[in-house]
Amino acid sequence: MKDYLSEMRSFAAVIKQGSFTDAARATGVSKGLISQHIKRLEDVLGAQLLFRSTRKLELTEIGATFLGYCQSITQSADAAFEAVEALRGEPVGTVRITVPVSFGEMFLHDIIVAFQQVHPRIQIEMELENTFRDLQSAHIDIAIRAGLTDDPDQVAIPLGQLSELICASPAYWKAHPKPQTPADLADHNCLVNFQYYKDRKWVFFSDDGPTSITAEGNLRLNHYPLIRNATVQGLGVARLPRYIAMPEIRAGRIETALEEYKSPLRPIYLVYPYQGNLPIKNRLMIDFIHNWFTERPDLLETRSPSTTD
Repeated sequence: MKDYLSEMRSFAAVIKQGSFTDAARATGVSKGLISQHIKRLEDVLGAQLLFRSTRKLELTEIGATFLGYCQSITQSADAAFEAVEALRGEPVGTVRITVPVSFGEMFLHDIIVAFQQVHPRIQIEMELENTFRDLQSAHIDIAIRAGLTDDPDQVAIPLGQLSELICASPAYWKAHPKPQTPADLADHNCLVNFQYYKDRKWVFFSDDGPTSITAEGNLRLNHYPLIRNATVQGLGVARLPRYIAMPEIRAGRIETALEEYKSPLRPIYLVYPYQGNLPIKNRLMIDFIHNWFTERPDLLETRSPSTTD
């Protein structure tokens, strides 16, 4: 039988991209060639694979069955070439990543620079967003997420626990006595992230159990790096994620308070769609990110999540 790998790749691309035009763009061939490939498959199979209209494409029953084999075969072919490239020390391809905005701003530049120094032929496409997108339909390879969805087709690797620290600048603490209990924050100007604390409730855990206060202040923002900047400038007391606060603490630009009162924990995961043959480029990036955070345990909390809300 003739080799129909190119035709099968075109068919899989049409379904993945949603149109002949987008499939041609993604695969780097003409729309006409994509159409020829689909017709060739239908001729050799003696069956229609797609219902085509001006608005959308729909798989026939035979097309849906055939698609699974096309995806498996083309993925295996790609994995074979990537494995050889990896053995030659030259992994190639593109990895698409989505991460929360502030998280990406803090870390991903350093991670990508370090990664591409080792693997310069792997291209990175990174999206900063705080929404949970369906990774497969959005064609995203890797996501970093605070929390998980219930998708059984995703693999999740724990990176650590997201915790928060009560912080202010040395100048602010000099002018305002440090709080000894969460209730003392009523005497301070609190800088609130209204994206996560719309009700301004800050919850704390201690040996005496949970307690909460309503954070009052004259500045509310929806972006932690901006709140960090306001904190460094002495505008008030903030509750900052550990990964944002630690560089400023080490530099002496902010100092913590209420250390014995712990914040709720949110687990951080490295997530990717389950695949039988995970591409080498994806595996390299997944392992690199995981190892990067493992080597920096001060950025994410490692205590038990039993004190979460």
